[in-house]
Amino acid sequence: MTRKLLALLVLALGFAVAKAPAALLGGLLSHFSGGSLILQQAEGSLWQGRGVLASRDAGGRSLTPWLPLAWRFDAGTLARLAVGWNLSTSGSPLAHVELGPAELKLGGLKLHAPAGAALAAIPHPAASAGWHGDLSIAAPRWDCPADGRCSGEASLLWRGAGSALFPGRSFGDYRLQINAEAGNLRFTLQTLAGPIVASGQGEAPYGQQPRFDGQLSGDAELLRRLPAIAGGAAKPGTQPGHFEIHWPPR
Repeated sequence: MTRKLLALLVLALGFAVAKAPAALLGGLLSHFSGGSLILQQAEGSLWQGRGVLASRDAGGRSLTPWLPLAWRFDAGTLARLAVGWNLSTSGSPLAHVELGPAELKLGGLKLHAPAGAALAAIPHPAASAGWHGDLSIAAPRWDCPADGRCSGEASLLWRGAGSALFPGRSFGDYRLQINAEAGNLRFTLQTLAGPIVASGQGEAPYGQQPRFDGQLSGDAELLRRLPAIAGGAAKPGTQPGHFEIHWPPR
């Protein structure tokens, strides 16, 4: 009798897992992003489905849909005692996610997003300056153990950066390279093209506030409002149109 009951419970549990709705993925996404990412129009199941990824602004007042998302379970990960999914958007591969007993792995990430939607969730006044342009995020490898001390590499490319505060003007194209080792991040900013030249380096030790030191220069008239939107991080240099950038502000 006990064996039959156990078998019935296992069968019921397996059926429940197999039928887990896509909305469950949306709930997990919202939880781990602190509510800044929402999965809308979720269809299918936890194992295969689709929806639309949306970003909520830092104040929680608006929601911007920006990425059609589809996922499919990768049965091959079971051989490694893990569960994994292949993610895609509009038929193109997006990333591979694998959850094992001791870590979460993200590989082959290639994500494109409008700058406004991606930055809206950042709780800083500078993030609400009406940014526009196209962001591309690539992460060949990003591994996070249970303690959250992630290791990997990623790069962020921002093309056509601009702000609604400077209508009709483009700042340029920029790249941010990020390297992580046991939760400690180091990043480098460089300008690829454009009239506003920015560069610098920073780090974010695990559990501590990020630090950045760099400089920015360009059209003095265009940049005259920069200190007002930079939250104290931009200080005018000795030459017109040149600013020292320090975070935290000092």
